[in-house]
Amino acid sequence: MRRRHDPSVDRWAPLSVAHVREVIAGSPAWLSGGFGIDVVLGYTSRAHGDIDVSIVDADFPAFAATLPRWMQLFAAQSGHLAPIDNAVDTEPLDNIWCRDERSGLWCLQVNRETGNSDTWLYRRDPTVQRTWSAAVLDVEGLRVVAPEVQLLWKSADPSAKDESDRAAVTPLLDDEARQWLHEAIARAHPASAWADVFR
Repeated sequence: MRRRHDPSVDRWAPLSVAHVREVIAGSPAWLSGGFGIDVVLGYTSRAHGDIDVSIVDADFPAFAATLPRWMQLFAAQSGHLAPIDNAVDTEPLDNIWCRDERSGLWCLQVNRETGNSDTWLYRRDPTVQRTWSAAVLDVEGLRVVAPEVQLLWKSADPSAKDESDRAAVTPLLDDEARQWLHEAIARAHPASAWADVFR
């Protein structure tokens, strides 16, 4: 049954990065979000309320079939949650929340993204593109979002935690990554508070 998300009830106990590594091993999924930034940084930069992985939309069904049986999948769309089997077919399912049926707590978010065999495409504006080798990095055998790609997602409406992530990550960006991010924000989110930050 579809219901409205209630933060007082919908509590998180995120999987650890080590556990996520096991969950996505052998799949085309990659660690994203704040934990993805931390893996690239090599340290925990701040507290995180959840943990994210991303996967190309076409690969999601096969990936979902490999998830542990104790994970219950819900469509998390527009402030509502619905068991995945009951999701409205006409509504794009960009975000999936996984609940640990043993504890009743949310443990993993799966972001469904777009791309083809050669190129990652920004779901909010597919004209913004990056080769897979640049968009998803290998960090000690773990596939992880590139920091400039994660900052693009955050640039649409940066919060205080997004500003913290930007401050931590910016020194890691080389000239090419900064130029790509500047142009990507200009194209996809021209009104962003970060429109001129990476110039």
